[in-house]
Amino acid sequence: MILITGANGQTGRAIIKSLLAQGESIRAFVHKAEHIGELNSLGVEEVAVGDMMDQKAVDDAFTGIRSVYHICSALNPYEVEIGQIAMKAARSAKIEHFVYHSVLHSVLQDLPHHQKKLMVEKLLVESGIPYTIIQPAVLMQNILESWKPLSEEGVFRQMFFTTTETRMSMVDLEDLAEAASITLTKPGHAGATYELCGPENLSLSDMVAAMEQHFGREIKVETTQNEIFATQLKEHGAGDYQVDTLIKMFQHYNEHGFVGNPNVLTWILGRKPKDFSSFIHRTLKSKI
Repeated sequence: MILITGANGQTGRAIIKSLLAQGESIRAFVHKAEHIGELNSLGVEEVAVGDMMDQKAVDDAFTGIRSVYHICSALNPYEVEIGQIAMKAARSAKIEHFVYHSVLHSVLQDLPHHQKKLMVEKLLVESGIPYTIIQPAVLMQNILESWKPLSEEGVFRQMFFTTTETRMSMVDLEDLAEAASITLTKPGHAGATYELCGPENLSLSDMVAAMEQHFGREIKVETTQNEIFATQLKEHGAGDYQVDTLIKMFQHYNEHGFVGNPNVLTWILGRKPKDFSSFIHRTLKSKI
């Protein structure tokens, strides 16, 4: 049986679907019992409910597990402590393979979530647990947060691009999920660190061109100011750490770009990763 922590997020659900399609048995670890029904409806065999800061709850979730895909929100200020708890549980349960969901270019230490994920990577490498570290680029699916104004008004609201020079590596979540399931179920991946990127380093104009092609209309771009963005986040319950982390991320990515290389993902999948245009096309078809 394979355990997925942080299972109710979009990444966790995508990996679960990919593993279930291969006939794997899944235990999902979530924070709230209200998510049990949704995960059961996907085909998840067992759902464990608990706090990832609770060692006993995590120990119980890891018991009887062969492999784990460990996801912790990039905006969780306690990610290092959670990683330590998960590794302690993994050692006690004699987990055969611990796959950790990190971030592309975790070496960027002026970004709070990169800093914490690199610390967890270090702890995992030193833990003695058979591991694989997954470092994904920004998900194409993140633009779905602004899909409603995009599809209804032809307005793309975003914060990743403030200059024409900024370029962003993006990866399709379906490709990430497939690569994760391969890493979890096929031999030969222990001890590896994988950067997972799509086939393009996109500019804003590249993205707009793909959108205009598939929507068949002009797309206008709106960039939210930091102050407005911070206010919106706090209205939805975000704390100072989450707000500060996201704003620093956007500022860094805008100034330096966030580019990667698709070769590793191509090798794992045995094919070229999906590009941004195909993602827009598929998403439009799914919403008709």
